Amino acid sequence: MDSGQAASQPSAAATTTSSSSIGQDESAVMNSMYQVDWVQKLLMQIKECLRQNSDWLGIDPSKPQTILDYACGNGTVSLGLLDSFPLAKFRGIDILDSQVQLYNEEASKVLGPDHRSRMYAIPGDLNDPEKTPVLSQPEWFTFDCAIMSFGLHHVDDPIDFLRLLGARVKPGATLVIVDWVRDTKANPPRVYDQARERKYNPSNMLPVPMGKVWPGFSEDDIREDYTLAGFTAVEVRIWPEKIDLPQQANFGGRSILYVSKATVPLPP
Repeated sequence: MDSGQAASQPSAAATTTSSSSIGQDESAVMNSMYQVDWVQKLLMQIKECLRQNSDWLGIDPSKPQTILDYACGNGTVSLGLLDSFPLAKFRGIDILDSQVQLYNEEASKVLGPDHRSRMYAIPGDLNDPEKTPVLSQPEWFTFDCAIMSFGLHHVDDPIDFLRLLGARVKPGATLVIVDWVRDTKANPPRVYDQARERKYNPSNMLPVPMGKVWPGFSEDDIREDYTLAGFTAVEVRIWPEKIDLPQQANFGGRSILYVSKATVPLPP
C-alpha cells in the first residue's frame, strides 16, 4: 500500500521484494484497507487532484491515447480520468493478482463486460520483467503517458524506477507521479555526495508496519530525481488539501500530496 504502508492507493506494483517489502501474503490486508476511512478519503483526493489537473498532464483528450496506470491497485487513477479522456485506453499493471482482479472488476462495474477495450490490467513487475514475459510485447511500450500514484515512496531507488517507467513511454510524452510531500521538518533531507554515492540507500528507508518507505519527497527531490533519471520539463503542483494519516513513531500525521510531470526527451 502506501504512505505508512500505510497510505494511499493500496497497490503493490512498485513494491516487490526487489524494490520494497510488500508481498503476496499481504494482499488480503491491502484489500481490507480500501474500507478504512482515511484511505477512502485519500483515494477521493487522488481522483479529484487528477481530474482538476487533467488538462495539464500532457494527454490529448481529442485523440486516442494509451495510458499506463502502474501500481494500479483498484483503478483509482484510471477511473478518475475515464471521463476526462473519453478516447483513451487505460492499461494497468500491478504485482498482486488480487489487485489486478480488483482493477478489472471495478472496470467492469463502470464500463460493462467489454471494459477491456478501454480499461484492463495485468499482473507484472517492471523490476523483474522476465517473470512477466508479456511486458516485453510492443503493446506495453510507447505509452502516451504513464502514471504512478503512491508507489514511488515504496521503491528502493526512486530514480532508477523513474527510468524504468520512462522506458515505457514514447519520446516527447509524459510521466506523471502522485505521492506524498515530504515533511522536511520531521524528516530533513539527507546530505549526500553526488560524486561518490547514490542518493537513495534502502537502509535509510523508514520502517512501517508492513515494510519500509521513503517519507515522501520534497519539491527539490522531485525535480532532482526526474532530472537525474533523464527527464526534462519537470513541473510540480501541490494539492492544497491535507489529510490525516495514522500517526506512527516516524511517519504519519497531517500530510499533503503532490502531482508532478516530466517529459521523456526526444532522441538527439
